[in-house]
Amino acid sequence: MYSLEERDVKFPSAIRKFPALHGMSEDESISCPICGSGHLIIKSMLYSVPFFNELAMFTMKCDTCTFTHNDVFSAEDRPPGRWTLRVDNERLLRVRVVRSSSGTIRMPDFGIDVEPGPGADSFISNVEGVLTRTRPVVETAIRFAEKPEEKARGRQVVTMIDEALAGNLDFTLVIEDPVGVSGILPEDMSLVSYEELTKEEASNLRGAPGWIDTVRDEYSERKG
Repeated sequence: MYSLEERDVKFPSAIRKFPALHGMSEDESISCPICGSGHLIIKSMLYSVPFFNELAMFTMKCDTCTFTHNDVFSAEDRPPGRWTLRVDNERLLRVRVVRSSSGTIRMPDFGIDVEPGPGADSFISNVEGVLTRTRPVVETAIRFAEKPEEKARGRQVVTMIDEALAGNLDFTLVIEDPVGVSGILPEDMSLVSYEELTKEEASNLRGAPGWIDTVRDEYSERKG
């Protein structure tokens, strides 16, 4: 298994067409977890989403240093979950995907897991977007790989991703999230498999950085 971590790889937020946007709000009263002297300017947007009911997407930017981060969370407590989609048709590349900063992405046909790290952003995109975001993570892993066989394996995975993006390679996409905020959401929900994770399974997943949990809690309290 080719295990990857999103360390210093930064991605722009990719928000596709999404229904029922309830508006944007802004808060500047939370301290920056990086520099400690600045405050986070937080812009939030609330969406109505099938299965989740409502999700809040917010962008954080420090008014002093260069720190930025995107996150998504549910206003409701959700159980840890696993979503599985078999992508055997090019149109399924357009299936909506929500990935929180605690979501682990698995593509077993490629032999890779992408686990969240300190640089992991949340995003709302689609299956194609997941592949596009995973590609530079693999390329970063190739640069850091020390063994020739690891570099060769990485290049093989990049080729497989390109084939999948072109619609020439079937694959399975799995997303697991210990806080239950990530999901794969086709219009026809019979195409996707969802199951709740056991406490043991959830405890083995890498969650979001601790400071994200603190910001989520503080932000929820201020907006609640």
